[in-house]
Amino acid sequence: MVQVNINQLESGKPPQYVIRFTGKISWEGQANGLPPEIYAYIIYEGDNTAEINSIIEGQVGAFIRYQAMAVQRNQGTVIDLKQTPADRMLIPFKWIVNVSTDINKMVGELSNPDEKGVERLSDGSLPIKQ
Repeated sequence: MVQVNINQLESGKPPQYVIRFTGKISWEGQANGLPPEIYAYIIYEGDNTAEINSIIEGQVGAFIRYQAMAVQRNQGTVIDLKQTPADRMLIPFKWIVNVSTDINKMVGELSNPDEKGVERLSDGSLPIKQ
């Protein structure tokens, strides 16, 4: 699980953004057990609008090539931004009505596991667990 510490963000670091792709599910897809909306996420670190647009175009292009959207298996639960592709499921486009994108600036810093698997912030400190 990813831990966020909103109290220890240093001003010299580039901002982090969560790019969220929302897929609206058709009635047929909902009849097959899917929720009304599904979500896929990408984390971007930096402040380059052109690069953010390129990331969005690349991800939407991947959805189009696969004719599906890769999303977290357990929609509606706590989001694990570090999931591997094996932890996701593919929802076919035949059940997706449209896809929209939201970009949200994170107010904290994402922790990363160290060599021992302990979640740490970039300065080496432990994040505050909530």
